[in-house]
Amino acid sequence: MKRKLFLVFLILLTFPLVSAVNYGSGTYGLGVYGGEEAGDITPPGGGGGSGCTYNWECTNWFPSECPESETRERICANKGTCTGTTGMPKQTQICEYTGPTEPIFDIFLTLSDKDKEVCTGEKIGVNIRLENYGKLELLDAFMTYWILDKNNTLISELKDTRSVKDEINFNIEMKIPESSKQGTYRLYAQIDYDKNKTAVAGESFEIVEGEQCKIYFSFTRQVLLIAGAGIFLVVIFLIFYLKKKSKEKSKLKGKESHAKYKKRIGKNLRDLKN
Repeated sequence: MKRKLFLVFLILLTFPLVSAVNYGSGTYGLGVYGGEEAGDITPPGGGGGSGCTYNWECTNWFPSECPESETRERICANKGTCTGTTGMPKQTQICEYTGPTEPIFDIFLTLSDKDKEVCTGEKIGVNIRLENYGKLELLDAFMTYWILDKNNTLISELKDTRSVKDEINFNIEMKIPESSKQGTYRLYAQIDYDKNKTAVAGESFEIVEGEQCKIYFSFTRQVLLIAGAGIFLVVIFLIFYLKKKSKEKSKLKGKESHAKYKKRIGKNLRDLKN
């Protein structure tokens, strides 16, 4: 009986000592947030509350490739019970920028003012510009152009291939089907390159038909004819004006030359008399 009481007393005496050692030494664990390792930290007392823990979990470093600033970042969150910043992992990293490793294209689509209103059966002109902001590398750009109505119904499509390295600017034409209805449409251009990369640009335009189309283009032609006739008349007037000025200048020079000649003869006669 005495031996049992002695063992119980010994256990009660050693248990607080073991607990104190474990509490002071702290523990460390690993957590994962977005694929990046982090850790559990138990503070040595007084730093965020008795018995609390820190559980830091971090995202992967971003961007995945080192940028020109040569600094990458990550976000670390504490999922533990402590409220301080003890043991918080670094959230910035110095890296080495080696330049772009692959082509990165952007596409620009422009419609001229005259192509923003088109008659059915006519052609619409489009200017396309491709710019490579990444690694310069000659490759084939697979182009697709399509026209959609307000319900996203395809009414026209065209495809071609362009070889491009850094930048290219070109024009294309697409015919508007005779069956197209009057209204607002969207014209898109898409570039597919480097197996799985894509860029798209688009712009709206109007299709007009029937009498409105005839009146519009009739008025446009009249304006162009009047403007052309006005320019022609101005050019003719300038030609005649310049010719007249040239003749007047020639006559004036002739009169001045004759007067100088008479003056010189008179001077010579006076010299002979003297």
